[in-house]
Amino acid sequence: MKRVILSLFAGILILILQTTLLSYSPVQRIRPDILLIFTLYLAFLFPPIFGGILAFLLGYLMDLFSGNTLGFYTVSRPLVFLAAQFFRERFYLEGFFFQSLFAFLFSLLEGIFIFILMNAVQPLPLRNLYPLFFTSLLPQSFFTGLATPLLFFVFQKGSSLLFRQPERGAKEIGYRP
Repeated sequence: MKRVILSLFAGILILILQTTLLSYSPVQRIRPDILLIFTLYLAFLFPPIFGGILAFLLGYLMDLFSGNTLGFYTVSRPLVFLAAQFFRERFYLEGFFFQSLFAFLFSLLEGIFIFILMNAVQPLPLRNLYPLFFTSLLPQSFFTGLATPLLFFVFQKGSSLLFRQPERGAKEIGYRP
């Protein structure tokens, strides 16, 4: 339970960082989705139930902070988490290229899913969605993929510091010479 609460607080800090500091970027299209990268990292750290609940809460908070229609990220982040859970054992994700490709594809698929949800809520002609795909979604997905290996490394170091188990000596184990 301690791991879930600490990860929730870390996710809230990442969300605050993403919505405040990264919103001052001169070009908004190159802003990586750090919370998506964190959600993908959680897929390697948590089992489906706890991680799915955590992804749901982080998606809900993302909806609250973004000011868009409520529910897009609340639905998409647990789906991203569960899909990453499904694919985590099937691919080798230790290298720079594979981590970048993994995050790029999930960012792209989540963006397409949100476009579909937006079109279901408020139908727009498809000709209005094509420019958004090439000017917003592809660049953001690309830079999310580029930032992933560095952030996976940072998250891994942070989680090893936060969730480190104290060393147990021979007396605690019950060893008797």
